[in-house]
Amino acid sequence: MAKKCLLSLLTLLSNLTLVMSSPIKQSPLGNIDSDYNVLAESTKKAYTIVEQDEDICRAGTKQYTGMIDVSESNSLFYWFFESRNDPENDPVVVWINGGPGGSSLFGLFREIGPCLVNNFGNDTTYNAASWNNYSSMLFIDQPAGVGFSSVNGSIEGGPATLLEAAADFEKFLTIFFTEAFPQFSTQPFHLTGESFAGHYLPAFTKYIGERQKMLAKDHLPVPIQSLVLVDSAVDLVMSVIGGLYDHFCSRDEAGNLNKPNGFNQTACTAMEESLPACEKLIHQCDDTYDKNVCMYAVTYCEEVVGKWLFNDIVKGGRDPYDDRKVCEEPPLCDDFANGTTMKYLNSKRVHDALEIPLNFTYYGLNMELNERFCASGDCAIPTTRELQYVLEEMDTKVLVINGNNDALTTTEGNIRFYEHLPWNKEALFRVQHFVDWFWPNGKVGGMKGGQAKSAGKLSFATVDEAGHTSPGDQPEAVAFLIECWVNGASVSGSPCPV
Repeated sequence: MAKKCLLSLLTLLSNLTLVMSSPIKQSPLGNIDSDYNVLAESTKKAYTIVEQDEDICRAGTKQYTGMIDVSESNSLFYWFFESRNDPENDPVVVWINGGPGGSSLFGLFREIGPCLVNNFGNDTTYNAASWNNYSSMLFIDQPAGVGFSSVNGSIEGGPATLLEAAADFEKFLTIFFTEAFPQFSTQPFHLTGESFAGHYLPAFTKYIGERQKMLAKDHLPVPIQSLVLVDSAVDLVMSVIGGLYDHFCSRDEAGNLNKPNGFNQTACTAMEESLPACEKLIHQCDDTYDKNVCMYAVTYCEEVVGKWLFNDIVKGGRDPYDDRKVCEEPPLCDDFANGTTMKYLNSKRVHDALEIPLNFTYYGLNMELNERFCASGDCAIPTTRELQYVLEEMDTKVLVINGNNDALTTTEGNIRFYEHLPWNKEALFRVQHFVDWFWPNGKVGGMKGGQAKSAGKLSFATVDEAGHTSPGDQPEAVAFLIECWVNGASVSGSPCPV
């Protein structure tokens, strides 16, 4: 019962719906001689670099793909694009998608990459609004077993906890910056991601930061300047379930629901009565970080509050990723996993260029890995303490971006979470007022992008007319935010809101 309830929300968080077929074996792509444990360091590394051209990604810049062996069994796939602007000086930005088990190539080809897959799934188009305009971009399929990344040449097995995934992630970055592409190791470095990346990135960054502080063997020698958490869930219950009432049941001054296409009064009343007990369980989970306590909190809160998302929104034909949309073929408006991106990446042309064997099938979501992560408890346990460590103990700032039409990780739920996040600037952040932000030319002559506020090392920006994939829904507006964030200024000279 608990597992079923937990996975229903997490499957939505994956941005994908997918029934996995039997995995197809692939020959290992690399080897290292020494045995490797995820909690220990190996001594020999292996990687491949394949320079790509415009034929498989119309990027307008140099691009490379390859595998980095992070253990005797685990190999992580990457796609790296040099900045279109000034690759010798521009920052390096990593992007990962969520899940757990979601491929980061979704973000590349559907949201922020220098090229996007066309509507037929047989070619790409140049993306003029890519973050690649001002940064070198590194897309990583992780953990091992996700996307083109493999475990002994297969998609079976691999990490089942954030700690195991963090060890592989740091190993990957260390090899990338010290051996594969050392020329980029002195540039500003940022970690960005979406959805379940709200769990991945705080956990990974704390793991890396602690090892950097103790000068552990083979630690990542590059400082992490910032995290960017896009439509993400650090606390599943608070950001996803707890935000539903605020998102759909708030009213204007006349007493009318602000979201007339959302819940009815019956649902809002039922949620209102159930939320106090749910929030009590949230606090118990936050206080204990206990697997069973947190999984029970998720299960209970979904049964009494989260169920309305499925009963009223999904079953009603509306898109949980974007409350503006009515789906032609419910339950979702877009077949993320089995659509054009999967078709393109499984083509012979792409496999040949990437030097991936044809009998290795690319999947947008590894559901087996998703289920193992959830069974470990790491889906339900929040990464609040990890994020607190990042803000208080590291020289790393944090930007939160949320689409205002995201019905899954709602703006309201995430505002509530971050305004009560325990850190040394909690009170200061909470009393700041949100102000409108504009792009690309400021308030005079610009367009309103949303609202933003900052205090200390934490900034929060909302995005108007955007759902769970806000960088893809409002590419120019979000690209403006990121350009301001990583460079401290915009090309247009417009004031930066974050």
